[in-house]
Amino acid sequence: MKREQIRRVVVISSPRKPVGQDIAEAVAAWLRREKLEVIEDFQGDIDLTAIEADLAISIGGDGTVLTTARRMREKPIPTMGVNVGKLGFLAEFSDAEVRDWIAGRKELPTRIVPRMFLKCTVNTGDKAEVRYALNDASVQQGLMTRLLRIDMWVDGSHAIEYRCDGLIVATPVGSTAYSLSVGGPIVTPDLNAFIVAPIAPHTLTNRPVVAGHRQVLKFAFRSAANEMALVFDGHEKIRLEADSTFQIEAAEQTFPLVSHGNRSFYYLLRQKLGWGEKPHYTEEH
Repeated sequence: MKREQIRRVVVISSPRKPVGQDIAEAVAAWLRREKLEVIEDFQGDIDLTAIEADLAISIGGDGTVLTTARRMREKPIPTMGVNVGKLGFLAEFSDAEVRDWIAGRKELPTRIVPRMFLKCTVNTGDKAEVRYALNDASVQQGLMTRLLRIDMWVDGSHAIEYRCDGLIVATPVGSTAYSLSVGGPIVTPDLNAFIVAPIAPHTLTNRPVVAGHRQVLKFAFRSAANEMALVFDGHEKIRLEADSTFQIEAAEQTFPLVSHGNRSFYYLLRQKLGWGEKPHYTEEH
């Protein structure tokens, strides 16, 4: 993405991160100083699907990027994440890098990488709701967990009955998040696939499976708990009932994430998640 191609920018931050708000105000001021048109969304109350812009700058952390993606849904804007949080796997830029880039003091090699977006349709009784996620959709329970029996169909054909405490359906972006913590594989983002990973499976043969992104996955409950919800990216949820079903497929639109041109996916794995590090031995005394 070339700096000279940018004319209109929406600056987004989370009201739950005060330091992010301060940086967002500074970024907006830097942009205006360079004669760029700026739309401020510091409280999360603007309809991002109605915005026309060349670039979105999401300031906060990975969670802010995930929320921004869900709010954009089927009309995404190329989004650059500025990290003021803990990890910075999706929000990989610093405010100093962005400031120098905006002012033209330093080159910032960037590229737009399309990331697979998950679309979920939840049916309960005669009610249907549609949600989007960049990381994952997960079936979770309340404090008192019990065994769930969840049927999965793939393209209309019955595949398996999961017996587990919950279930995660992740995108490649989400393969390094919740899915990874329950034993799911790391999938490079360019593959476009679903990872279906049971949480605490009650049989050893219930292992994570990778399904093609053109396949449609449908789920229904053979047994249910009193407190169940389908959670999207760990931030947004829909309450589930015993008769609920949900269908997951790849959204027609991908999410255009702005990434550093000189940082590979494997670089981020090493730097952010410590992938491939040697064990830390203590010296004997």
